[in-house]
Amino acid sequence: MNQRAMITVSVRWKLLFLCLFLLNGCSSSTVDNYPDRPITIICPWSVGGATDRTSRQLGVYLEQELGVPVNVINATGGRGVTGHSRGLNARPDGYTLAIITGELNMLHWQNLTKLTHRDAVPIVSLVDGAAAVFVKTDSPFQNMQELQDYVKTHPGKLTATGTASGGIWHLALAGWLDFSELNAEDIKWIPMNGAGPSLQELASGGVDLVCCSLPEAKTLYESGQVRCLGVMAEEPLAEFPEVPTFISQDMNWSISGWNGLALPAGTPEPIVEKVSAVVNKITDGDVRLNGQSFPEAMREAGLSTRYRAGDEFSAFLKSNDETLGKLLTSDAFAKMSTRDTGPLVFPGMIAFAMCVILGCLAVQKKVHALAPEVTGDAVTRQGIINTILVLTGIVFYLLFAEELGFILTAGVVLFLLLWKFGTRLWVCALITVLFVPGIYTLFALLLRVPLPRGVLGW
Repeated sequence: MNQRAMITVSVRWKLLFLCLFLLNGCSSSTVDNYPDRPITIICPWSVGGATDRTSRQLGVYLEQELGVPVNVINATGGRGVTGHSRGLNARPDGYTLAIITGELNMLHWQNLTKLTHRDAVPIVSLVDGAAAVFVKTDSPFQNMQELQDYVKTHPGKLTATGTASGGIWHLALAGWLDFSELNAEDIKWIPMNGAGPSLQELASGGVDLVCCSLPEAKTLYESGQVRCLGVMAEEPLAEFPEVPTFISQDMNWSISGWNGLALPAGTPEPIVEKVSAVVNKITDGDVRLNGQSFPEAMREAGLSTRYRAGDEFSAFLKSNDETLGKLLTSDAFAKMSTRDTGPLVFPGMIAFAMCVILGCLAVQKKVHALAPEVTGDAVTRQGIINTILVLTGIVFYLLFAEELGFILTAGVVLFLLLWKFGTRLWVCALITVLFVPGIYTLFALLLRVPLPRGVLGW
């Protein structure tokens, strides 16, 4: 090796060591200065539920204590897989905090993800709320015994929701059915992304029951729009003493849902210690915002709290995982993860419909191209007009489906599009009458996909 080559190799090694030194220095500096940029909290459930409200409440206090913006992102879908994966698989630098819920100890037993509580660095548990069953105020059911008697004589007639299929509230309701010596599927479960949209569906008449915690339904409950038949707690809740427990109704069944704060595994210990110290200070009530502490704000929101920090939270996660594992792998719940419909069903249908429409337009263009009296510009214009009509129909459906219902809205859109595309009126009517109710039966009744029912109930 000549002298010039040796010098080149020496320079390269020096540059490599310099880079490693600088990276190490930058890493230490980053930890020492943490946090020096905005922090994100990943919430795995929709806006309006207890988990979302807890995330946002905690974010406000963290923002004050840490001195940087704290943003909450609702990463929903996949029965909670999406949010938990996004939170716990994030870069372990302390700038992504994960809100974890009971579903973390359920998803891997259902073979939906490889994530477990061992992929999280537990900081503190926050909410621990017992499940409860709600109906609309005008429902004929006045208590759990009446509901149980009806389900025994009419299996499969009622629909319920509260969370994703196989989620904690689904497990709570299915567990009660099993306790009552009924089939876990005697009440059809409609998957939803959290208690917020589930309660909206109940209020609009889309489902018969909702299973979630009382604090999540506080607004509708206190306004008289829903009635609570019972809470799955061992004792009446201090915030809702008037609500009877299942035990007081001779049904010895109780279960609760929880949430807490965690960091991704591998987060540097100094960052874990700093976040833990700040969060413990907040949950101890030592931080006040507008004269109110975090525990006081949670009580005002009607949220039942249970603060377990550090090792205590870790022990709880392990115990809870074992308990739910035994329950989910039992024969009674073996089929729970096989009856829901994936979230891409309707996007797939829309994509298929658009492909068919565009294919028809392409055929139409080719046919017109064979006719010399029709210009290419005219065909192009007609294709653009047809595409606009289809998009208008989709917008119309999105705007009015909730009020008018799926069958009425989809029927009007399909009939008008067929007529505008030159189909005879009697053919338009025949296709609409056969196709739309068929789609409703397939998805709403057989696949249990929630479709808007509107004012007419369908």
